[in-house]
Amino acid sequence: MRRIFTIAQSEFVTLVKTKAFIFGILMTPALMTGFITFMNYAETHVDTTDRSIAIIDQTGVLYEPLAKAAAEKNAEAGSGETKKGPHYLLSRVDPGTKSADDVAVDLSARIKAKELYAFVVLPEGIIDAGKELSIRLYAQTTSTGDVSRWIVSNVNEEIARQRFSAAGIDQGLVEKLTTRATIDSFGLVERTVDGTTVPAKEIDDISRIGVPMFVLVLMFIAVITGAMHLLNAVIEEKMSKISEVLLGSATPIELMAGKLLGIVSVSVLLTVVYLVGGIYALTSFGRPDLINPAILGWFFVFMILAALMFGAMFLAVGSACSDLKDSQSMVQPVMMLILLAYLGSFVVMRAPESGLAVGLSFVPTMAPFTMMLRLAMPPGPPLWQVLLAVVILAASTVAIVWAAGRIFRIGLLMQGKPPTLPELIKWVRL
Repeated sequence: MRRIFTIAQSEFVTLVKTKAFIFGILMTPALMTGFITFMNYAETHVDTTDRSIAIIDQTGVLYEPLAKAAAEKNAEAGSGETKKGPHYLLSRVDPGTKSADDVAVDLSARIKAKELYAFVVLPEGIIDAGKELSIRLYAQTTSTGDVSRWIVSNVNEEIARQRFSAAGIDQGLVEKLTTRATIDSFGLVERTVDGTTVPAKEIDDISRIGVPMFVLVLMFIAVITGAMHLLNAVIEEKMSKISEVLLGSATPIELMAGKLLGIVSVSVLLTVVYLVGGIYALTSFGRPDLINPAILGWFFVFMILAALMFGAMFLAVGSACSDLKDSQSMVQPVMMLILLAYLGSFVVMRAPESGLAVGLSFVPTMAPFTMMLRLAMPPGPPLWQVLLAVVILAASTVAIVWAAGRIFRIGLLMQGKPPTLPELIKWVRL
């Protein structure tokens, strides 16, 4: 046991003292902060280039209301340094005696020459009730979503107004009768032991998305950081013959156990650092109510088991390879398991109580991610599901660590061509 702790201490100190580890701890929150800052900047600094749009109004009645709507939008967007969006500069096109094809070709040439952004055709008869006609927008670029939505919205409003007017229905009355209500999301109302009613708290984006995403990303970082280090460390020791020296003073099982214990310690340290930062951020935002000690405790349980399980896989792959080139192909299946667990969790986020989410919570390689995500999303899974997931994950981790140990004790001294899958299975059985 003393040798295991000595090896674990060496692995822990070696990784923690590296510049890459320190840089990674500081860089990850810095990148996240930079990303959030950039998104906020992008939302407030949109493209303000004006859009010149030609309108071919075959109905004869839709252009004027559309131009009026454009003038209102342009006034709302502002001008100069306070301009918040592009202006829509509409111009009416009268085909005259030209054919529709000739007009389309001429306008397309103007778009290519950057004189126009797009041109729109409002077909004759689109106002008539019961006819299924579509507005046609022509542009050189595919990024016309905002323009398309604006035109569709305003044209359809005017079409509805025209149809109601033709039917003799008061448009003002229609607007009153069709006024839509908004929705605000809240938690549950509770009553204390003294009979006082505790009002429900409004559910915002931080509680709905922020905390679950933080838990998911932190689990991924904690697992992948230690696992990748184990892979590289074992291969480097094999290439430099250090592993042969280490085996002179410790058994392969002791060496593997020490490495796993050291990497789990690194994952715990990494988790503590980021959790402290997350708790500080929630407190700064005035949301200490989102800090749940029970979820933090479960996070450490699932994180430690995941670090042991995936760490053992990477150790087995590293011991079976003679150089980094061989490991790139052999480690891909293990990397796919981690990525599948991470990306599959986004499906769980959409419906955490669905049958699929519950089933994925009991898959050993996915349980640390999916179950923690469900725990972070109220009301959370039943306790029996959490305990069952822990039992399944713990049993699977023990089995994987045992199989990895069988591979590790043979592969550590093997050189040359990497083994095939049947050979690895044979090593486990030996």
